[in-house]
Amino acid sequence: MFEDFNEVVCLGMGGSYSEIAKDKLFAKHDLYLYQRSLSSIKECIDYIDEYSNAVAILPIETTYKGIIRETLDNLIQTKNQNIRILAETTIPVNDCILSKTTEFYSIMGLIANPNALSKCKNFVREEMPRQLNVVMAESMDESARLLPNYNLTYSIIGTHKTAELYNLNILKEHIEDYKNNNRRFVVIGDGNTEPSGCDKTSIVLFLNDRQGALLDIVQVFVKYHINITQINSKMMNNNQEEQAVFIDFVGHEKESLIQNLISDLTPLVQSVRVIGSYTTF
Repeated sequence: MFEDFNEVVCLGMGGSYSEIAKDKLFAKHDLYLYQRSLSSIKECIDYIDEYSNAVAILPIETTYKGIIRETLDNLIQTKNQNIRILAETTIPVNDCILSKTTEFYSIMGLIANPNALSKCKNFVREEMPRQLNVVMAESMDESARLLPNYNLTYSIIGTHKTAELYNLNILKEHIEDYKNNNRRFVVIGDGNTEPSGCDKTSIVLFLNDRQGALLDIVQVFVKYHINITQINSKMMNNNQEEQAVFIDFVGHEKESLIQNLISDLTPLVQSVRVIGSYTTF
């Protein structure tokens, strides 16, 4: 499947979780693709919308915050309607204190972006010095690139991958506020998959808001004994009467049972778009 692509787009750089998911994908499928790093989910999806030889690896869900709307919203608005989810994986979150020194208790400064600070605020408040000098950066990668400009008492918040890329020491691990947190990533691109026997399909149903619409949809899944693993809805174009319903369920779109399901759903809604049938890597 991935042999048709020659470029992979990651969200962020410098050891981002998207890069970690990319490494996992490459190891699983023995891939060697050129990596392009972009700074927003929209930029990543816009890029693969224009270049069909590229795939993007993007976050779609976190344990504590749930579905990442920006990924789904941009995915369903691509000009290329063949862009879909091709695979998924889950990465454990492990935010770390990294530094050039090996002594955590010598740390007096921290370089970090606002998102990293918000995720790790309890550790920063309770475990680091009261007079900690905080230097703001735009991203984790910029934090790592700024660190050489400061003395050995400074540190950054990063990942194991950041430590590897920038030759830094890991002083503390799992400093994030929410422990046992995971991020689910999807590979998105212009391609198709074959049934593997352990697949999940994602669809989006566009419908006018009417009483009983969602119940009618669920009853079709009940009819075919198909397990829904996740369901979400959103308002389209700030119009309460225009709704998009995202549903993940067990099965592959090329299976006859799933084709029958989609056929039965079609008359109930304005339109149906399959946004991927895929397995986990």
